[in-house]
Amino acid sequence: MNTSVENISIEEFSKKNYQVELIEPNNKAILTHYLHNFRNGIAEHYKNGAEKVLNDFIEYKHNEEQVSIVAESAIQQLLFEVESVPFPTPENYTFNFIDLFAGVGGFRLALQNVGGKCVFTSEWEKSAQKTYRENFGEVPFGDITKNSIKNFIPQNFDILCAGFPCQAFSIAGYQKGFTDTRGTLFFDIEHIVKKHRPKVVFLENVKNLVSHDKGNTFKVIISVLEKKLGYKVYSKILNSMTHANIPQIEKEYLLLHLIQIKLKTF
Repeated sequence: MNTSVENISIEEFSKKNYQVELIEPNNKAILTHYLHNFRNGIAEHYKNGAEKVLNDFIEYKHNEEQVSIVAESAIQQLLFEVESVPFPTPENYTFNFIDLFAGVGGFRLALQNVGGKCVFTSEWEKSAQKTYRENFGEVPFGDITKNSIKNFIPQNFDILCAGFPCQAFSIAGYQKGFTDTRGTLFFDIEHIVKKHRPKVVFLENVKNLVSHDKGNTFKVIISVLEKKLGYKVYSKILNSMTHANIPQIEKEYLLLHLIQIKLKTF
């Protein structure tokens, strides 16, 4: 029997034969989150799950491919892989944050650039997950509406970022707001903020959120954040082309604007 770690990579966990064996669909997320926090205390939060993922994989390789793998060597190789990415975590980070509805990582890149470390990521769209992994070496967790996913969020972090889905409020869409299931995702953010009490929250959406349903939708959001959760809200509509020098357009006729809400506890 061969003893080898030469071909071990995160991609190995996506092989069709191995995927059939999976019980937990977020195995790659658990493992990469553990590896990304390997050099700090947050790693303990993911350790048990990551060790189970790795041990299950080693057993699979042993039984199906007759390859014997040394766990410690595999960890080192996978650690090198997740850290050798275009946008790594800054070495001397000064705060940590979580990245919800992460897309391809716009919030993460901005906060890493000012000294932040991401300790949890969630994004359900598969193509975005792949891009995120290529950029940051980390596979996002899936559907944040599930308690099983919320439970992976570390208890303590400084900042919550969430570019929650805009289609329910967008001029380009049907503007159903909170009657659209995508609109109710704001209340998942509420539950997470209530449980973890981060120091700061950044929320982003389209400019039409302010005027949607004659302003009532925005009033509900402000009321939840200030009256129910006890945060002070600051909001501003920004032209993304002006601030990012990128001509983003909502459908074919509107510049995509951002609402950036900064919250601080009293």
